[in-house]
Amino acid sequence: MRKRRSLWWGTLTLTGAAVASRGLGLIYRVLLARFLGAEGLGFFQMIFPFYIALVTLAMAGTPVAVSQLIAEDQTNPRLLMRLALVIVTAVSLPLIVMVTLLAKPLALALYHDPRFVPLIMTIAPALLAVGFSAVLRGYFVGIQQLAYPAVSQVSEQLIRVVILYTILNFLGRQAFHNAPLVAVALIPLGEGVSLVILGLAYIRAYAPNMPQARHRTGVRDILRLSLPVTFSRLLSSLVGVVEAVLIPLRLEAAGMNSYLAIRYFGQLTGMALPLIFFPTALTLSLSTNLVPVMAHKHAAQDTQGIRDSLMEGLEATALFTVPVTILLLALGVKLDDLFFHAHISPAVFYPLVLGGFFLYFDITLSGALRGLGRTDIPMRNDLVASVIEIALIWVFTVNPHSAQAGIPAAIGIGFVLSMVFNAVSLARLSRISIPWGRILARPLAAAVPVLLTLALWRIWGSSHHLTQAVSLTGSVGLTIMAYLLSLRLTGSTVHKFL
Repeated sequence: MRKRRSLWWGTLTLTGAAVASRGLGLIYRVLLARFLGAEGLGFFQMIFPFYIALVTLAMAGTPVAVSQLIAEDQTNPRLLMRLALVIVTAVSLPLIVMVTLLAKPLALALYHDPRFVPLIMTIAPALLAVGFSAVLRGYFVGIQQLAYPAVSQVSEQLIRVVILYTILNFLGRQAFHNAPLVAVALIPLGEGVSLVILGLAYIRAYAPNMPQARHRTGVRDILRLSLPVTFSRLLSSLVGVVEAVLIPLRLEAAGMNSYLAIRYFGQLTGMALPLIFFPTALTLSLSTNLVPVMAHKHAAQDTQGIRDSLMEGLEATALFTVPVTILLLALGVKLDDLFFHAHISPAVFYPLVLGGFFLYFDITLSGALRGLGRTDIPMRNDLVASVIEIALIWVFTVNPHSAQAGIPAAIGIGFVLSMVFNAVSLARLSRISIPWGRILARPLAAAVPVLLTLALWRIWGSSHHLTQAVSLTGSVGLTIMAYLLSLRLTGSTVHKFL
């Protein structure tokens, strides 16, 4: 029971922080959209995947490796932390120097635009802070002390929101000649705040009392787990970079001018996808917490424990994913208009929502695979799915009439394929047959009253001329209440996750 509580209470801790961080992130996106405008947001979204690629290299996959080795309780924690920090430093410092010196060639090679040079130089200092924070976060996850990562995550986002809100309300966007540069400069500032919080917690509370374990950890132990994670995340980041370059170019080839192409990319990645990624607050937290839990049971050769944790993870994901998908299908376009004033077409939004349903499960499955020590499998599956996704983006943009709707369809298909590949791999590796019908049956049954409630609310609201904000708030609240009540009436075991 203690292990189960540590899994779910740890997940709830990270989820609460992630929801708060995503909420602040959504506010930050709204402020960014107003501060930068559609074109400026397009520039920011084009540089961001490149930053994520650099961050992936700087972290060197250490969070997963550290948390898993700590959880297995067969390593020397003090030596492990020293080696991980040395690895991060050895990677980050040369990377910072390289990015700074090659900023202009990189800007011209990747974006064909010298305006990206100061943006690239500004993100470089964040890399060392990100790497150190990643090692510390991995340690706290491994020992199941998740309050500090949670606080650092929220604080990092909060400082950006406060500063950007202050700029907009007291200085105004006209006070800055290069607004995208200001937005990019907030990235290293937030990372620095996160590192200070984690570093102080580690130095004051944990480093002096760190136990000495039996096994001496080596660099090979860390790299065995970290390198596949690094390549997987680097692949995802590189796909983002490729898409940031490819999508505007393909839209221009289909007949759209450069301004509209960058504007479309900003709307797609900066206004539509953030709503799709917002629900990953729970699944990412669950995946992060599954790694040490599964690693502990795998080290103990507890086959039944592995199966129980996997089933609980997938059931929790299903209970959360089904109503979220319904909400996004029913209200997502209106929510997007309310937050961003984006007026995104349903043909662009709906494929992303349907793909997101599979994405949420994919994140949980990837965490389970990494917890079993097979960090290479998600990397391989992501590679295959990403290649297919990029190929589909190219194919779907050949016809100028279907280009704008074809791009989100390709992204959604990529989400689906990655989840299917990881599900098949996990079933083969663990020899556990995943009962998808049982996992999805109760959440889908509980969703039927939700649809009826939404329909009745819409009819009632239209006759009483409610404002859009009131109508959407009521819809979300009624959906949550109807779903929870329906789960209760159908006898769902949702209580065991709380």
